[in-house]
Amino acid sequence: MQAKTRAQIGVSLAVFALALSGASTAQANLVGSSFDAGDGNLVVDDEAKDWANIGINCSPGALVGCAIDKNTGQTDDSFGNGTKEDDAVPSIVSGQIPNNKSDLLRFYTRLVPENGDDFLYLAWERVQEPSGTTNMDFEFNQSKVLSSNGVTPVRTAGDILIKYDLSQGGVNPVLGYHKWVTTGNARTVCEASNTVPCWDKVHTLTGFFEGSTNNGPVTDPIEPNAPRTLSVRTFGEASINLTDSGILPSGACLPFASAYLKSRSSDSFTAAVKDFIAPISAGESRCGTINVIKQDDDSPASALQGAVFTLYNDATPVGGTLGAEDTAVVPTTSCTTGADGKCSFTNISVGNYWVVETTTPAGHATAAPQAVTLTGDVTVPLIFVDPRDFKVIVLVCKEADNSLYPSTVTLDGVDKTSLATAPAGLTAAQLCGLGGAAYDDKSYGDHPANVNIPQ
Repeated sequence: MQAKTRAQIGVSLAVFALALSGASTAQANLVGSSFDAGDGNLVVDDEAKDWANIGINCSPGALVGCAIDKNTGQTDDSFGNGTKEDDAVPSIVSGQIPNNKSDLLRFYTRLVPENGDDFLYLAWERVQEPSGTTNMDFEFNQSKVLSSNGVTPVRTAGDILIKYDLSQGGVNPVLGYHKWVTTGNARTVCEASNTVPCWDKVHTLTGFFEGSTNNGPVTDPIEPNAPRTLSVRTFGEASINLTDSGILPSGACLPFASAYLKSRSSDSFTAAVKDFIAPISAGESRCGTINVIKQDDDSPASALQGAVFTLYNDATPVGGTLGAEDTAVVPTTSCTTGADGKCSFTNISVGNYWVVETTTPAGHATAAPQAVTLTGDVTVPLIFVDPRDFKVIVLVCKEADNSLYPSTVTLDGVDKTSLATAPAGLTAAQLCGLGGAAYDDKSYGDHPANVNIPQ
């Protein structure tokens, strides 16, 4: 038997329970997809794509779209103690999965954008042909935080469970999905549980998937230990249109952090879950992050707290300037810098944007807007420098008696009148006695001046 180790996957979805419907014989490809999930094998026949050529890699250190289970026996782990799908923290035991229909080998998954839609490809492998019903559930989670069992992630509202039901001894796959819900009346929102949180009632995927199992032996060409021969009904696959099915909106950020596979002992959603392949990274998000770094122009620069930035769509990036046609991005419209002078816009889709300082800390000038382009799962830092503001005060004094003499002062084209009397607590003589930039022996008339405030 093939040795099994944990690997990684390459998808971005939450807790998914998928139920496939369709024959185990080949079908036409799902509309919009060039991947063949209806032939029940892993090699390229007459279609453009199959598991053999979509970038799956199970080699240690270079894992993409692949997860391999632990070796069958006392070192393998599984769900135990009657754990069911609605249990938020599954019970994990060791060495209790026999070499049978529920014993998993590996699973594959890839998320591929094609023709404007997002397609999810899924496949599972198990040890032997079933003598009864067994089902496969794929769970996709948003959180990276592990639950108290130390293996499975904490579930979050909106996670997805895709269930791949194998009725009649595993001949006919049936596909559907559930969402994890944390509020509402359990009687109306839950598939099986009497309390929330729970998996909600099944959503059909009819018309938005194709799937099949293998009617005869097939070859798995993916390393390690390739080629491997898989016996009858030990391999199943599916292709799902996530966009048209409504699982994900068009252009979504694919917020799921991890994915894993588990086997369920019957068609019933309340049946115990058996073996599992540990959660692995879902990876491959199309969305990026913009990190704003706010500081003044001092040397060394100091962080500025309380600056508010607004993110705008750049409707005409070729123009190169922020215009009336550029609209604020909802819901990640603004961020406010903290004591470290930083804030971030996260889960931002691929595109062109403007980052605009809309509230400026007191005593500073506003920095110019900056254009930014996000190309995928990247982080772009932007440094905004707010020049410090200064005040220039001009006093005009009569030298004969050190009294203030109100006069017109022009600075940067703005006329103002100098003080005529001293503020409370000071005398005109005290003000007129100040040193600094003091110029004596000036007569009536204009005296052009220049003020240079250094950086």
